[in-house]
Formats: sequence, C-alpha cells, structure tokens
Amino acid sequence: MGITVSQYSVLSSNEHLIKFCSSEIICPNDPFWNQMLAFNIKPPGSAEEQLMFDSATESLLQTFVQNNLQTGNLGSLVQVFITRATLLLASPVSDNVMLSWTTFNALFVIKAVIKYLVEMVPEYELCRHLDAQIDRRTGNGQLDNKDASQTPSTPSSHEAHSQTPEVQQSPKLTASESRVEILIDALIGLIIDVPVTDNTYYLHLECINTLLVLMSIYMFAEVHGQERLVETSLIYRTLFQGRYGMHAPLLVKTLLLNLSSMLAAPPSMFGTHEGGSVLINLASGLWSMLSFTTSARPTIYSHPPADRQELLRRLNKEHPVANQSCLLLLALANHCMNDDNLYRRSLLCCEDSSETSSTTPQKDAVTSQITPPRIDMAALHRALCGAAGCEHVTLLLYLMLHSCRHYKSHVSATPHIENLIVPVLEVLYNAPENNSHHIYMSLIILLILTEDDALIKNVHMITLKNPTWYTERTISEISLGGLMVLVIIRALQYNMTRVRDKYLHTNCLAAVANMSCEFRNLHPYVAQRLISLFESLTKRRARLCSEIEGGDLNNLELPHQSEEKTEEIMDHINVLDEVLRMLLEIINSCLAHQLSNNLNLVYALLHKRNVFQQHQNLHITQNIEMVIGYFSSRLQRVQEGAGTDLGVAEVLACIRKGAEQWSSDRLKKFPDLKFRYVEEDKPEEFFSPYVWRLISGCGGVHWASEGGARALRHLLV
Repeated sequence: MGITVSQYSVLSSNEHLIKFCSSEIICPNDPFWNQMLAFNIKPPGSAEEQLMFDSATESLLQTFVQNNLQTGNLGSLVQVFITRATLLLASPVSDNVMLSWTTFNALFVIKAVIKYLVEMVPEYELCRHLDAQIDRRTGNGQLDNKDASQTPSTPSSHEAHSQTPEVQQSPKLTASESRVEILIDALIGLIIDVPVTDNTYYLHLECINTLLVLMSIYMFAEVHGQERLVETSLIYRTLFQGRYGMHAPLLVKTLLLNLSSMLAAPPSMFGTHEGGSVLINLASGLWSMLSFTTSARPTIYSHPPADRQELLRRLNKEHPVANQSCLLLLALANHCMNDDNLYRRSLLCCEDSSETSSTTPQKDAVTSQITPPRIDMAALHRALCGAAGCEHVTLLLYLMLHSCRHYKSHVSATPHIENLIVPVLEVLYNAPENNSHHIYMSLIILLILTEDDALIKNVHMITLKNPTWYTERTISEISLGGLMVLVIIRALQYNMTRVRDKYLHTNCLAAVANMSCEFRNLHPYVAQRLISLFESLTKRRARLCSEIEGGDLNNLELPHQSEEKTEEIMDHINVLDEVLRMLLEIINSCLAHQLSNNLNLVYALLHKRNVFQQHQNLHITQNIEMVIGYFSSRLQRVQEGAGTDLGVAEVLACIRKGAEQWSSDRLKKFPDLKFRYVEEDKPEEFFSPYVWRLISGCGGVHWASEGGARALRHLLV
C-alpha cells in the first residue's frame, strides 16, 4: 500500500489493494508485492475498530472472492509470505527489521482475507481460495505451458531492478501439499524459532492471531451447516494429526514462555504512531523502526490494575503476545481432548526447569512419547496470578491445577498462595457481574486447592489487611482462610436465592467442607455469616413447607417464575435439605477437630441456639446440641454468679476457659469430610465452545460482523 494508514476509510480506494482484489493475475515474483507491502497500519484493537475495518474493506473483499479462484492472488501472497518467513528463519540476524516489517504486512493481509472467508464460506471454499494455482495459468484459471516467471504485464526496468531476492526465489507448491499446510508450518516455525524482540513482537502476535483465525472455522461450522468439523477439517487435521504435531512440545513451550515473560508491547509498531498523517515519508518511518527506545514500559506488575476490567484492557493493549498465547494454548488444548492431542499432553506434562535436567522437548516417532517441555514454573505462576481475574486465564489456571502435576506441586510449595487465591475470590465475590462459567471455574479452582491438606492449614496462618474489594463490611484484618469461607458461603447464598445451580452449590459446600477440619480462629463476622446462612435457609425451608401444606403458592418469592409447580417446589426443598445437612456436617467437623481454635464460632452457635432445635431429628445435630448444652450451662453458672448479664468479652472469656476443659471424645465420630473434583465425561462438549467464547471476548481478534454475531449465538446455546 505504500502508506501509513491512520483511517481505515482510505483502504477502499488504495490502488494496490484494488489491483490485488481485481481480475488481474499477480504472480509471486511480481515486483508489485514490494510496493503493496510497504505500508504501516494499526490493526483493529477493539470490536468497534474491527467493524470500521470490515466496513472499509467489504467491497474490496467481495470483489476478491469473485476473482481469486481465477487469479490465485491469495495463493501468490501466501507464497510471498512464506518466502520472507523462510529468509527470516534462515537469517543469522533474526532481528531484521525490514524483513520483519514486510513479513508482518504480508501476513496482516492474509489474515484479513482468511478471516473474511472463514465468516462467509465453509472451510472447503477457504481451502479452494488458498490452493488456487498460480504458477502457469490462463485468464480463466486453467493450467497451460506458460512460463511461471512471466507476468501479465512486463515490469519496467526500474521495477525489475527493485525486485528483492526473496521475490525472485518464490517456492513452488507441490501437488501433494495444500497451502493450508505450508502456511501453518511457516506460522509455527516463526513462533518457535524467531526470538521476540521489539522488531519481531508484532510479527509474533500476527502469527498467533492467524492460527486462531484459521482455527476459528470451529465457531462458524454451524453457521455454514457443517457437522463433526474437527474430525473432517483439513485445518484441524493438519494441526492435530499431521506432521506439524511433532512441533507440539516446542510450540507449547514457546507459548508458555510468552505468557510467563509477560513482555510489554513496543510503544510503536514498525514506526507507526497513533495520530500520524495518512501519507508520510517512508524513510522517516524506517528510521523510527531503527531507533526504538528501550525505556521501561508499564506492565501489570509495575502498575497493578485497579479492577478486572482494567486488567483485561491492559493485557490486550500492553501484553498482547502473552494474552494471545494464553488463548492459543487453550484452543490447542481443548480440541480433540484425548491422548492423541500432543499439545494437551505437552501442556499437562511440562516440568519445572529449576528441578529437572536440560532436555529439548520433542516427539519420538517410534514410541510416540514426548519429552516434557521445561519451563520456569515460578514465572508462569506469577503470570497466572497477575492475570487470574481474567476469565481465559482462570480457565488455563484450572487446566494446570487439575491436570499438570508439576504445576500443582509448585503451587503447594509456594509461600505466597494469597497471590493466587485472592484474585479468584474477587471473581466469586462479584458473582452478579460475571457469567456462570467464570464463577464455576473459579469455584472449581478453589475446590482443587482445598484438596491439599497442607494448604488448608496454611491459609489460616496468612493474615490479610483491609481487603478493599470486600465492600459489604469493613474488615481491617482477616485470615486468608477466613476470607475464603466468607466469600464461598456468600456465593452459596447468592446461588440458593437467585440462580439455584445444583453444581454450583455442591462445589461451594465441598470446598468449605474440605477446609472445615482446619478452621482456625475464624473472624467473628465469618462465624456469624456461616450460622446466619444456616438460619436463613432453615427459615426458607419452613416457609416453603408451610405454603405447600396450606395450598397457597401465590405468595412464594421463588427465584424463577411464580407459577412453579408443587413438584418443582418440592425439588427445591430437597435441595435445601441437602445444603442444610452439609452445613451441619461442616459445623460438626470444625467442632470435632478445632473447637478450641474457634471460639467465635461457638459464640455464634450459642447466639442462634434455637435454630438447631428444628433439626434434632438428624444424628449429626446431636454433636452440635452437646456443644451448645456444655457451654450454655457454663455461661448460666457464670452469669448467676455475677448477678448480671455478661458482655461479649466476658462471654468469650467463659467460652475460652470452657474450651480448655473440653474433650472432643464426647462427640460421636463421623467420617472426615473430603471431596475431590472429578471432570465429567466428554469434557470437550463444554470446553471447546467455551474456549471460543473466551477467544472472541477476551482476545485481540474481533468478530464484529453479523456472521460473527450468529456464530457466537450458536456457541451460547
């Protein structure tokens, strides 16, 4: 294009783009490509900018679709890109700014065209456009004996002199290869083998985004009436079953390193600055590229974001390579979720580089065993903690905790577990603002963490000062364990009154139950909320039973429609019974193991002692009644001796003294509460659509067209 584009509206009148989309055949060795690829452009950074870009290029792309099967110009451009990528990979100085610049520009145009085709046509049509032959052809696209080096128009002597070696040495497509395969091969090669520097940063980003665009055919499969896409797709077969699967360990390692390093984006993109004029002197732009500054740039570590919305915005703007690497990892790991998925296997078997010997990850062609990628677990953990509030990072965190043994071991041994847990708690605390998937994955993370016996002890020894995001009440000091209980039971109460998702409340209860035997010094407010939750659910159950017995269902304030049938109400009562029983078991577990360390809980029990009388028919209530009876009698004797009502401090002193003489042997023994998360069968049915919702909502590739909106609606079904 030969320009700096600050307004997308100029694209529709650009002479080079018009020629590229026209019926004129442009061979890979035509000097035209040198002219077309000499441009600076700021890629769309939001859905709004993507919509403007789409509007500006729609007429051009419509013309392109009409002509490309006859011209093969897209295939020519792909070959131009592959030639430049090959030179970049072979260059002893991979930081070649000019080569990086033109390679990026070629890929930017390729990605824009492929993205349009993915949205508009089925995959086989996309492949036809990529594979349209261009070496020897007539005007109607039929092969003839014309020399491939000839072009429809003979270049002038000046143009011939301006040809670069890479254009003259364009690779030829063999009969057995698809350009989908060679394009994917080049993209993976650039990601793995070219270091990320200021001059290659945006090329890396474009490679990752192009792979995501190619994989996004999954999003549009139903829109185009395709079924069993992953099993039949050339793109997915190439990635997951072809020879490129051999690159899986190295690609996974590279993407993890991108995420772990959390490199800040260069302040300008190949010399392009926001607010520049539409036309500038090219030499000035090149000089800007050669004189990047290396001053410190703000990161999410140096300048922590104020909230999760700012975190996501800054990840996309300041750390786009890290952000998109996370999304590509999720896409690769959550399709074809079986032992044949080498990306998933590589991700889940990665090891800590500080604890293992140095090896190069690879696939053994005979045994099909992969050498685990070795990464800096501390750096990865820091990145995951720093961005844990974002939904896609939450999903990767879940995947690593659930299935990566070495990462889970690292988390168990880390001294500052609050850096991981607090962001997850914030997501749960703001449940009304988050979608159910994000809440669910955050809760599963907490459940997995509470399976660790050492961790559930340590969280009560970590003190947090004034968690400002907890706004219901000012808490100047609380243990991490106490905050976990407080936020989880709040999420449970929200679910019981608003959402009524059985899986959600089951996992809430399981996480608190796992912790219950190690409750220590629960904050008075935490103890109060725990017992108050039990009281409110008891009252709700009683009211539902009363309304049913009276036959009047009109006054019920149920979460859904007031016309709920008696059977549905009975189901809700059964759920309440299940939750109430679990709460009793949690309280009993704490009293059986840690009564002397939970005086505030005993105080709360005594304050609400009448509530438990309604559950005397349950065996587990007998233990709680025994504790209440023991301390009540002591308080009564002390009060009678004092001749006046006791204050809070005096009651606590009496409880403390009574706890010293208490023996848990008096209580009936019940099995210890221990729950483990088990992933459901066919997890890809949940995770594959979920990942594409995250890619479209959390990433730097935007689908703003009507087709994109339809595809996203299909994912939400």
